[in-house]
Amino acid sequence: MLQRCEFCVVVRQSTSGLTRLSGRDLPLSTHPTDTNSPETSRPARYSPPTTTLQYELLDRREELAVLGRLTKRLPDRVSSLVCIEGAGGIGKTSLLNAWIAGARDRGLLVARAHGIESREHRPWTVARQLFDSLLAALSDADRRVLQESPATQALLARSGEECRASGDDAEVSCEIGDDLYEVIVSACEMGPLALVLDDATWADQMSLSWFRCLASRIDGLPVMLVTTRRCGGGHESAPMLDELALQPGAITLELSSLSPGSVRRLVQDRMGGRADEQFCAACHEVCEGNPLLLNELLRVLVRNGVQPYAAQADRVAELNERVLERTIAMRLARQSPAVVAMSRALAVLGDGTRLPVVAALAGLDPFRAQETVREMRCMGVLAEEELPRFTQPLVRPALFRAMTPAQLAEEHLRAARLLRDHGESSERVAHHLMLTQPNGDEWRIAVLQDAARRAAARGAPATSARYLRQALTESPAPQAEVSLRSELATIEMLDNPTAAAYHFQQELLLRQDTHGRAAAVSGLAVALCTTRRTQEAITALRQVLAELGESPEDDEWRLRLEAHLVMTAWQDGPAASIGTELVEARSHRSLRGDTPGERAWLAVCALHAQAGHGTAEHARALAGRALRGGMELDGAMVRFFPPLLLSLVAADHPEMAAGWLQRMADHAARRGSARLSAVATFGLTTVAWHSGRVEEGLGHARALLDVVGRETPERPAVPSFAAVANLLLDLGATDMAQDMLQTHPTDSLVCDAWAKSAYLLAHGRLRLEQGDPGAALAALLECGRYQEAGPVITPAAARWRSYAALAYAAAGDRASAIDMANRDLDLSRRWGTHKAIGVSLRTLGTVTGGQRGLEFLSQAVDMLEHSPARVELAYTLNEFGAACQRLARRDAARSSLERALVVAEECSASCLADRVRVTLPLVGGSLRAARPSDARRLTPSERRVAELAAQGRTNREISEALFVTRRTVEIHLTSAYRKLEISGRPELAFALAQAATPARRESALPMP
Repeated sequence: MLQRCEFCVVVRQSTSGLTRLSGRDLPLSTHPTDTNSPETSRPARYSPPTTTLQYELLDRREELAVLGRLTKRLPDRVSSLVCIEGAGGIGKTSLLNAWIAGARDRGLLVARAHGIESREHRPWTVARQLFDSLLAALSDADRRVLQESPATQALLARSGEECRASGDDAEVSCEIGDDLYEVIVSACEMGPLALVLDDATWADQMSLSWFRCLASRIDGLPVMLVTTRRCGGGHESAPMLDELALQPGAITLELSSLSPGSVRRLVQDRMGGRADEQFCAACHEVCEGNPLLLNELLRVLVRNGVQPYAAQADRVAELNERVLERTIAMRLARQSPAVVAMSRALAVLGDGTRLPVVAALAGLDPFRAQETVREMRCMGVLAEEELPRFTQPLVRPALFRAMTPAQLAEEHLRAARLLRDHGESSERVAHHLMLTQPNGDEWRIAVLQDAARRAAARGAPATSARYLRQALTESPAPQAEVSLRSELATIEMLDNPTAAAYHFQQELLLRQDTHGRAAAVSGLAVALCTTRRTQEAITALRQVLAELGESPEDDEWRLRLEAHLVMTAWQDGPAASIGTELVEARSHRSLRGDTPGERAWLAVCALHAQAGHGTAEHARALAGRALRGGMELDGAMVRFFPPLLLSLVAADHPEMAAGWLQRMADHAARRGSARLSAVATFGLTTVAWHSGRVEEGLGHARALLDVVGRETPERPAVPSFAAVANLLLDLGATDMAQDMLQTHPTDSLVCDAWAKSAYLLAHGRLRLEQGDPGAALAALLECGRYQEAGPVITPAAARWRSYAALAYAAAGDRASAIDMANRDLDLSRRWGTHKAIGVSLRTLGTVTGGQRGLEFLSQAVDMLEHSPARVELAYTLNEFGAACQRLARRDAARSSLERALVVAEECSASCLADRVRVTLPLVGGSLRAARPSDARRLTPSERRVAELAAQGRTNREISEALFVTRRTVEIHLTSAYRKLEISGRPELAFALAQAATPARRESALPMP
């Protein structure tokens, strides 16, 4: 008999029992009643139902309708991404089952995979499941075609490279992802396709990363991506899944709890006949509308003879306290000893463990284990899958609650020994050791240390640190403790510097060898400086330096420690002269950059030159030698490279720095270091602004705000919030910069010289922007005192003099403004970059005014034409146009402002472009002035990429030649196509050739 209820629920009656759709579907049973007869009084004696009914879903009509509509669009090649979220037991999998059943009936190919909780996440596990499921869903003929396709063959050929792809070989990872994408494209030729990832919270990171990338590449394909994830209940947010849900066009279905009406219907169906409203309300309240919990509660109520009367509503809360703690465990406990043992073993080992290992822990022979698995599947406890897996995630905690802590710890210890003996990975063994009491066994320490190294290699530093901390509780021997503390401190150096400093200090107390102490104090100096304890760092460095001898190895360590001492002293402020004197005393050294110590010292010398003690070309040469051996980003040497790369930007070589910064970002992503990633992102933001890509720079800057927002005195942000605020001001994001400066308490966070001067510079610039020259000047002059105490005198390091000159002018002190601007120009000329000189000339022209000021502004434009700093060129063109307007030189003003608008729009400098649009009509300019369509509009990086592409280089070859990612190459090419007004690569060579011999380039600006 087929009926439909008000919730559009399909009911199937069966006198022979209940037919389940799956282990996670919601089974409902009811006592048959005659709906046509008048209402009768309640029977004196409660009797359980004698027949059963099956309801597929309750309260999910809207979600099914959404999935159905998206499915119907697939034949028209309209792709979609659906993220289903909800608490455990809310019915996510049941919703998938109902939709998939109908979709397959309409000819949809469905490939499905499951994330597995508490299992070692091997790379590509979920992606492999999807691939196997896809093959199984195809017909024999289509399966053969897909298996013989080039993409599948390439994918199978790489099967041995998958593990390596999870570590340092990101290239292999990209190739596997590309091959999987090609397999999906080939499968789409056989029909619309749905890729379903259930329990995505527990999927491996490689598969999730690929799935996220796939979501951005399915446009135009008949592909539907569906994920489910558990949220709430204390489950941590998964950043990659958050990013997936934020993809353009993604649809998120948040499954709500059952309504009171649905709960009432469930109570009536399970408990027979009618139920009092108060009783149903009590059931809804204690289970919060969770279908799984409600189902278990009703089973307990029926078993305990509770009747659905208002008088027994109190029994609901009483029995519900025992439901989660005892119901599942009691059901299993009543089974055979083999089922109990197998359930406990699987609960301890985790879903997806190989059956022989589970059987060994349960004490069962292989034949008996197979029989027990079949029995548990018939009970609905295990899913119908190759590897044993509980149908419900709540089974494990229920079994754990039935065991005492001592019993559970003993089981985990047995599991650790068993997994070790079966040759399982150290991380899998360490997971169980973490749940036991330490006993000092050497094998435990060795396993935990090896697991920590593996976790660090796959980009999980927090997990690695937990393993090492556990190993330290094992009371290791002194030599082993030294090794453990060294590794733990190195891992925590950037992301938990306070803890790292403690472990480095303990290592120093234990170490006796001089070179080991030198390595430890290097890391200690970085950690102490990050937490702004610079005086402690200086004392420790000097102490170990005094212990070094005269051997070549001692000389190498002396170079490293002296470089650390210089960096630390410069950060301290009052002690900055110590660093400067040390650099000048060692300036006679001729170093090639062959060793880490030489590279560290060359980096210090390059920064010294940038501070005003050398030219930009000299700093660039020093930086080149410092980078000769590559960057060392996993230890104390990491502190030297970010400022070194920023010195390349200051030397007007931003694209040279960009390749190294992208490498740093990739390394940070592989290692899972949020702080190193933030440092790299800050550098890329600076490069983007310096190269005239404001929109790209703002995108990077927004990513920094969350990291900087978590700054505390114990864990200061790297880079400092003040440095980010200055960058936001450069990008024109004044409101964002103001919010940041107002949010952070400067007294507690800005206590070192670098951060303090950066804060004062940002504060002064903001006050100047807001029309308060007095407050701006006070902050900028104080910034200057901090800088010169460094001493940092070049405008390449801080342009405080330019802003101070503008503040003097705004306050009416023209003489001081011109004097300050001239000093700034002299220093810029000593530094020698087109950008620094151009900006200083612009400032001098602005504060001088009149015909003389116009000449300075013209020189500034000519200078910036040769600089990659396109945004500064746009600002200078605007200033020149405004100056011409004030002198009634309309033609020159119009020409300058029209070009300023073109350059500002090329750079996506919207704030400046809006300002120019207001002024341009006043001088007779056209807001629709023709934009150049030749290679003049390309940034230096876009031009280099375009030229290599025109030569026939592939994206991979270009990325290797320029030390950038393939994604960066794609972005630059897309931008070049748009600016050159061409459709693709075949037209690129011709467009560049036309631009190579253009009509005579217009002069920078016509002089009146």
